[in-house]
Amino acid sequence: MGISEKTVKNHLSSIYLKIGATDRTQAALYAQHVGLTDPGKAAPSAPASALASDPVPKEGSPPTGPALTARERGVLHLLARGLSNRVIARTLGISEKTVKNHLSSIYLKIGAAHRTQAALYAQFVDLAS
Repeated sequence: MGISEKTVKNHLSSIYLKIGATDRTQAALYAQHVGLTDPGKAAPSAPASALASDPVPKEGSPPTGPALTARERGVLHLLARGLSNRVIARTLGISEKTVKNHLSSIYLKIGAAHRTQAALYAQFVDLAS
């Protein structure tokens, strides 16, 4: 885009404030909800699957891979709500290290590379509500 990292951070802060997000995960979920799939381009009719690295299966198809355990589903649900590892750990009464272990297992099972992709996946399979 030809702008400095500082300018990007300033824009992100402004965006977070305007949409009521506290972090990138919440902002990404908001962007998906309103149909933004490509930087700088509003595409209300574009499907969420337009994101090349999005692990979310196509609409109507069941999630693939091994099933998540009940604890993993709980961790993923809280992650999708935008909670940090620390808050997830406190909420579930487990250590942050255990949360990280669960997240690593979740990422592997659903094919996510990071927490934003996992949160989008959780929204698709309706774990975020």
